[in-house]
Order: sequence, then structure tokens, then C-alpha cells
Amino acid sequence: MQNLLAAGAKVNAPNRYGVTALSLACQNGSEAIVAILLEAGADANTELRGGESVLMTAARTGKPGPVAKLLAKGARVEAKDRKGQTAIMWAAAEGHAAVIELLIKSGAEFRTKLKSGFTPLLFAVREGRMEAVATLIKAGADANEAIVSEKKGGGREPSNSISALVP
Repeated sequence: MQNLLAAGAKVNAPNRYGVTALSLACQNGSEAIVAILLEAGADANTELRGGESVLMTAARTGKPGPVAKLLAKGARVEAKDRKGQTAIMWAAAEGHAAVIELLIKSGAEFRTKLKSGFTPLLFAVREGRMEAVATLIKAGADANEAIVSEKKGGGREPSNSISALVP
């Protein structure tokens, strides 16, 4: 990779699917490659077509190293994908407590609700990620939090007032 970069390879060039090398490095959780790409000028706020940022990808993967590297290079901690989800929501759903702590220290808002009513805490509870739940509660998330959906009508949305105790 370093030979390619030294030869002038475009660090932010996407493949035909719109995926960059940095996105793939974050998906693989490779701190070393993330660092090399960022130092070569890769954009820490790169997004996939659906709005998933490289920080969200790294948070979902769960390795704190790539997340820390991205944050140090200016990754927007509150970036949202097309569904409104943030990196901390991805980390909570996957149960990555160390990443959640890192994101909170970097200013991630852990009380943000989606239109569906889900918050990082409710994502963690739904997926049975108890270490993530404990981390969010320790940070100040409300243990009595309940779903309050902005969406109307049937479908697959959860009922209003379902609390974290009833996943």
C-alpha cells in the first residue's frame, strides 16, 4: 500500500461501488492501515452511498484504535446516515463498550432519539448487549427510558412506552 501511495495513488478514490480504501480498512478494524491512509490524506468523513460514515463503520466493527484515529483527524462524531443513526448507535447495537466510551469522551450525544424512538441505550437493550447498557447507564443514560415514536401507523415499529426493561 505504501508503494502505491508513494507512486501517487489517489487515497480517496472509490471503487465502482463508491467504497474507498479507508472504508474497507475501517470495516476490517485495521488501525495500522487506517493510520497510513489518514496520514496520506484520506478523508476522515468519507461516507458510503447510504450515508454510513467511516466512523460508523469503525464503531460497528468495535475496535477502538481505528475510531480514535478517525476522531483525531476530525471525523464528525454526530454524523448521521440516511436513517438518522449515529456512530454511537451502531456501537451500542453491536455491544462495543470501549468504543462507546471513546465516542462519549469525544462528544457523542447518547440521548439522541430516532423517529422510531430508539436511542443508543434501547439499541443495546434490544440486542442484549449488557456491557454496552452498563456503559451508557454509567454515562448518564436514563434506565427508565421508553420508546416514544414520532412515526404513526402500523408496520414494524415498536409500540410507544415500551421501556428498556421490556426489550
